[in-house]
Amino acid sequence: MDKAEFIITLTGIKGLGRRRINKIINQGVLNSLETDETIDYLNSLNLKVMITKSDLIHANEMAKRTIEVCTRENIEISTVLDPNFPQKLKNINDNPVIIYYKGNTNCLSDKSIAVIGTRNPSLHGADVSYNISFTLSQRGYTIVSGLADGCDTFAHLGSLDAFGRTIAVMPCGLDMVYPKHNKALFDRIIKNNGCAISEYPPGQIVSKYKFIERDRLQSALSEGVIVVETTLNGGSFHTVNYAFNQNKIVGCYRHDQKYTNLKSIKGNKKLLENDKIMPIYSQETLEQFIGKLDSVFYSQKSEQIEFKLL
Repeated sequence: MDKAEFIITLTGIKGLGRRRINKIINQGVLNSLETDETIDYLNSLNLKVMITKSDLIHANEMAKRTIEVCTRENIEISTVLDPNFPQKLKNINDNPVIIYYKGNTNCLSDKSIAVIGTRNPSLHGADVSYNISFTLSQRGYTIVSGLADGCDTFAHLGSLDAFGRTIAVMPCGLDMVYPKHNKALFDRIIKNNGCAISEYPPGQIVSKYKFIERDRLQSALSEGVIVVETTLNGGSFHTVNYAFNQNKIVGCYRHDQKYTNLKSIKGNKKLLENDKIMPIYSQETLEQFIGKLDSVFYSQKSEQIEFKLL
């Protein structure tokens, strides 16, 4: 049984979440899923249900089907046991044990920044998302976002138009694109040396908790996060919370006074009450944000980075 089949089988066993699977991997107690000792060990974990041999066989059959679908759909697989698994994703609490991807996974180790926001931005917000991403891409940053309508879409487009690389973190299996009408953008990201990733296997559709879970990966892959526009109950707050927990730098666009009554920026006002969040409202403040990101990134990667003139 190869590593992918082993990990996918574990994820198909009821009661085994990421934390338990990571613990199993770190302890090195399971090298095979084909013995009676495996069932005894799994049942010693006090799961909500007793695991039987038929449960294990079913989970393994589903894992094999998943791998077959990935092969057919040109979806690559990387597990936490593989040397090419992104270090940035290993470094977080509740790290994924497997990722599915299309495109260039080298960019998952790039100097990156997440540019995020509401699906219904103002026209000004859409321009800001595009222009910030365009500028950051010109400065050598890979743009991370979620392919959603609104701020995410314009962030990806800004990067692509600057001939940069961009990463789409998806809340569903990669045999589908969400939203469907962004299929051309999805394909363009991959064609232009970017990447689409998900921790969900083919066939997994979107759900509320998947949007929240993927937010931790957007933050993990990035040196920092910029919120362009968000409502008071916007999903961007989840990403910001993950960013703080992961010790990332967070910035938020501060709108001019003439936009003060927009519903789509009420969350911005709330975020900017936090002194830990850097306000971005001009080229100068964006440069300050970039400078802070560069300082952190190069201090961590000084022995690995080949410096280039931009």
